[in-house]
Amino acid sequence: MSSLTFRPRVRVFDANVRVGDLSGQPAPCRDRASLLAEMDRHGVEQAIIYHALTEELSPVEGNLLLEPWLDADDRLVPQWSVLPTAASLAQVQALHGRGRVSSVRLHDTRVAGLPFRPWAYDPLLAWLNAEQIPVWIPLPGTDADELVTTLQGHPDLVTVLVGAHYTHHLQVRPLLTHLPNAHLELSRYEPIGEIEALRDEFGARRLVYGSWYSQYAMGPMLFYLHHTDLSEEELALVCAGNLARILGLVPSPRSGQALSEACPEQSRRIEGRVAS
Repeated sequence: MSSLTFRPRVRVFDANVRVGDLSGQPAPCRDRASLLAEMDRHGVEQAIIYHALTEELSPVEGNLLLEPWLDADDRLVPQWSVLPTAASLAQVQALHGRGRVSSVRLHDTRVAGLPFRPWAYDPLLAWLNAEQIPVWIPLPGTDADELVTTLQGHPDLVTVLVGAHYTHHLQVRPLLTHLPNAHLELSRYEPIGEIEALRDEFGARRLVYGSWYSQYAMGPMLFYLHHTDLSEEELALVCAGNLARILGLVPSPRSGQALSEACPEQSRRIEGRVAS
């Protein structure tokens, strides 16, 4: 009996992995070692991780539970969840002061009961913009009109729109058009031919591979991307290069550095931002 095998042709950096248990749903990977084994099985070198309880309990408590998943090898890159509250902002600012923040994730704004409006989020977004910290925003939990209205007040803020589904199909193009520093994470974006169409319209630099494991399986979107008509260079951008650039791990490709040289130590990322 033959078996189906697949290995990615390019380096893979997953932009969207959830770790930890929900109250009624144990995670398939209960610890760092088992998650790394799952990543190795799919050929994923690195992943951005956030804790499940930041969605279900609170960003402050969930962030504390992220610590046991981290190690000095940087294969698992922490993404701290945040809300525009004094306690949440103080926690993230303290982490940032220790050089530990490369991105943040907005807690589901609908579940939090706080509309994604300028009067609620402007101080937080202004600080993130000033510190050049990119922000991940789950589309399923955010009103599209609020998203555009609020982010247009911070045009230089780099964002990653997470979890677009085929039900968001009519929203995706206007969002990418009106938010030129937004990128689309692809874990749930399944319309046939749409990745190539978005590549043609907006460029491969606006697209980011993520799996949203363990909510979804790690492999299907990665397999699908390898069977589109993306060039090898575009595939490398989508699967790792764009994410490394967003996080500040490599200079812009315009500087001439090859993407194959991506991801130096975090200290180089911080030094690069200071120099800029």
